[in-house]
Amino acid sequence: MKADAYRDLSDAQPLLSLAARVDVAHTAVLVIDMQNDFCAPGGYVERVIGKDTAACCAIVPPLQALIDAAREHGIPVFWLRACYRPDLLPASMRTKLAEQGITDVCCDRDTWGYDWYGVQPLSGEPVLEKNSYDGFVGTTLEHELRARGIRTLVFAGVQTNICVEATLRHANALGFHCVVPEDCVASHTQPAHEATLNNVRFLLGDVTRLDALASHWRASPPRVYLNYTQEELDRAYDQRAWADNRDAMLAWYAQASASAREQYPHHRHVPYGPGPHETLDIFPAQRQGAPIHVHVHGGGWRNLSKDDESFLARTLVPAGGVLVVLDFSLIPEVRLPDMIAQTRRALAWVHAKASRFGGDPGRIHLSGHSSGAHMAAVLATTDWESLHLPADLIKSALLISGMYDLHPVMLSARSGYVELQPDEIERYSPIRHLSRLRCPAVVAIGDRESPEFQRQARDFVRAAQEQDRQVELMLLPATNHYEIVTRLNDPGSALSQAALRLMGLPG
Repeated sequence: MKADAYRDLSDAQPLLSLAARVDVAHTAVLVIDMQNDFCAPGGYVERVIGKDTAACCAIVPPLQALIDAAREHGIPVFWLRACYRPDLLPASMRTKLAEQGITDVCCDRDTWGYDWYGVQPLSGEPVLEKNSYDGFVGTTLEHELRARGIRTLVFAGVQTNICVEATLRHANALGFHCVVPEDCVASHTQPAHEATLNNVRFLLGDVTRLDALASHWRASPPRVYLNYTQEELDRAYDQRAWADNRDAMLAWYAQASASAREQYPHHRHVPYGPGPHETLDIFPAQRQGAPIHVHVHGGGWRNLSKDDESFLARTLVPAGGVLVVLDFSLIPEVRLPDMIAQTRRALAWVHAKASRFGGDPGRIHLSGHSSGAHMAAVLATTDWESLHLPADLIKSALLISGMYDLHPVMLSARSGYVELQPDEIERYSPIRHLSRLRCPAVVAIGDRESPEFQRQARDFVRAAQEQDRQVELMLLPATNHYEIVTRLNDPGSALSQAALRLMGLPG
């Protein structure tokens, strides 16, 4: 793991100037220990250690300006806060405190001393608690930085010669570029502060000032999400930019689906609701009580239909499953919330009518591709009990090349036609509702898809696993966004085998 981390940085283009090192595309700000016990009059440092906190108080205005500039340019701001409760401290720190006869607790949780001083994080900005001077020890800081492609850390906060320096030295050893705006860090003694800055200048990184740092950021185009400019984010959510065979693949969908409908008996255009597009196609199994696989087609919420994704029958029907392919209205005829309501009605209909086409209502499985994977993930995280259906209505989900957090999607050009309110963005972002995910899932992505789609898949899987959900990532090599779902036409493909495994069918 460490070797990979070093290789990632060593193989990257060298950053041979400060401007290159603090480029907004790969820089993060790290705010360290801006807490009452370190900075405020009457806090631990003044009351117990007997040190003057004036220098720490004085950096609040430039530090706030640094944070504001970072946010304005889309630079992530990470916050480290200390909790030095004795039972959490390393033995070395406990020993040193004992030698000095100090029994007071510094920055204990749920105390005034633990609270922020002068500056504070916004909702969504990462906050990591540390129990030693070094912010990398015992925290997920390195993982969080690597996941965002960060190469440079801008250090701010207190104290320059203790927690800032300890964390900075570790960052340097891990291969990160380290930058210190000297007017945004402080110590309780000026000689100690200057000694650390000299160490940084000589060996460990760059020392600059806030105004110089901000001028470099102003010279960069504004970032609207993570490290993306508006143009880059729009491209990241336009799969046409990443696959030159889109039109050929869409033609293949239609032809392969028509061929599957000719080969396998099916019930076509079966209504599940009152709307003109609320229909589905059913490919029944050859025996009663078979597991049911419900598929939600893609198309960016505004294109394609069930007629374009019938080819899954080649894998599912011979293995003994029932295939149900959903249709629903599209944007702009309806809004995305209406589409989701339609697919929920479809699942309720399948559960109620399963026995009519040889299906087992207790074994309903789900898949979706692209925007269909987003809707399938919404279905998999739906509170079905509130709709008077079993909480575990869905027994598994195969999510192929989907979007699971709509916040960045709605910052992209897609917002021009999707048009969601803030509460709807939250409501229909499956990554926000993983507590309701009751079934195992496979999240599949092609390695030639947009890096942003790949990030969405990885973040969804990581967030699910952190909540102890049974979710795994499947990365398909040499595969783009439009090619990946075609693998379900081949019963022997890894994707088809995953679908059959989730359904408990032989591969």
